[in-house]
Amino acid sequence: MIFTSNIFLFLFLPVYLLFYYASKASWRSYIIVIGSYSFYAWWRPDFLLLFVGITYWNYLFGLKIYKLRDVNKKAAFRWLVVGVVGNLATLGYFKYANFGSEVLASTLGQMGVNTFTLEYVILPLGISFYVFQALSYIVDIYRNDANPTKRFVDFAAFISLFPQLIAGPILRYRLIEEQLKQRTHSWELFSLGASRFMLGFSKKVLIADSIAPLNSYLMGTSDPTMIDVWIGSLASLVQLYFDFSGYSDMAIGLGMMMGFRFAENFNQPFLAMSLTEFWRRWHLTLSEFLRDYVYIPIINTGLVAAAMASFITMTLSGLWHGASFSFIFFGMYFGIFMVLEKKLGITTNINSPYSFFRNIIAVAMVVMAMPLFITGDLAHSLDIYSGVLGFHGLGSINDVALGTSKMTLYFLVLGLIWVVCTGYINRRFYALKQEVYFMSHVSNLQAVLLWIAFAISVSKLSASSFSPFLYFQF
Repeated sequence: MIFTSNIFLFLFLPVYLLFYYASKASWRSYIIVIGSYSFYAWWRPDFLLLFVGITYWNYLFGLKIYKLRDVNKKAAFRWLVVGVVGNLATLGYFKYANFGSEVLASTLGQMGVNTFTLEYVILPLGISFYVFQALSYIVDIYRNDANPTKRFVDFAAFISLFPQLIAGPILRYRLIEEQLKQRTHSWELFSLGASRFMLGFSKKVLIADSIAPLNSYLMGTSDPTMIDVWIGSLASLVQLYFDFSGYSDMAIGLGMMMGFRFAENFNQPFLAMSLTEFWRRWHLTLSEFLRDYVYIPIINTGLVAAAMASFITMTLSGLWHGASFSFIFFGMYFGIFMVLEKKLGITTNINSPYSFFRNIIAVAMVVMAMPLFITGDLAHSLDIYSGVLGFHGLGSINDVALGTSKMTLYFLVLGLIWVVCTGYINRRFYALKQEVYFMSHVSNLQAVLLWIAFAISVSKLSASSFSPFLYFQF
């Protein structure tokens, strides 16, 4: 089940909220678990068993680590290692078994060894996100940053919260622990959540889905021209932003409707003036997770320098996004340039004085990484890159319009206008503190515009019937 579906909008969500608000506060974790498990099982009921197994595994390890944490640190660490390895082994099997077997079989084949085949392993929906959340739980308990939940149902609710279950934001237990115990419900918060949900819904259905044909055009064009590549790659980035930030808006909005305050996941990434700053503005919860649970632990070992730690972290980020050499090179691309930025002293942050020239250069560098990301295939992305310098001709916008439609190009322009305007208007609402939200108030005019956009989006969705999110594949 996905948010952008009629069955979610007009059946699941109203029924869920009815039961949620009709129940006592002490029962609401049970309602969250039942509703979230039903939401997840709609896709594949058999993978719900895996989901429950990972939840129970980490709950037990959290209790064991907590019991030993203050009396036998070494024993607690051993339990932590087993818990982490169990999580990563599960994620590794489902996400990387196909890729690993293909690479191994190809290598053995070149050596004259008889190759083998592995039955195709299906990637469970959202496993990259809920495994990371479970990992943060047991690690935070070991670090004494949090204590385990007293009730299993509360932990199960934390792991399974359906608004962010499939594609984030990645929740950190220590940041949401108190909300699981007690949270405030009000009509004001509910209305803000509904407004945020409608905003995300409109971003996804009206803009991201309307730009999608440009992505398909680039993917399907043989010998792409320079204009094909630049417009297609830019469109892919804009589509990805509206698709993923739209999902995050919907998730945050649904959380507000249930009394939760999730962390923001985007901070106007198109205002970045360096690739380092871009990752401080894009997919914030993943960036912060990698910083706290990968980069800092690597630094603390004292075995590698900060530059190498950054490169390793970004390479792992690429691998997290997908099991292919294309995604590995995607991560390495950012890792290399982020290290160079630091060495050259040109790294910027959110508070750096704005420079239009540096902003354009940074966005162009992100656009250039998109073929690696959108294809998921190294050979295909290299075919696309062959057109960057015009090896297949300059091309023209008319060719792109004929391959897609002028309306698609208009929506691309609308998307670009959107990111420029919101970057200027909303920059003061995006704070470094996670509890601050950019949409803290909705005026009457804004509410009317949101309802109009939402109504148009629902009509568009009803006509197309299916609108999957790009990040579901990760």
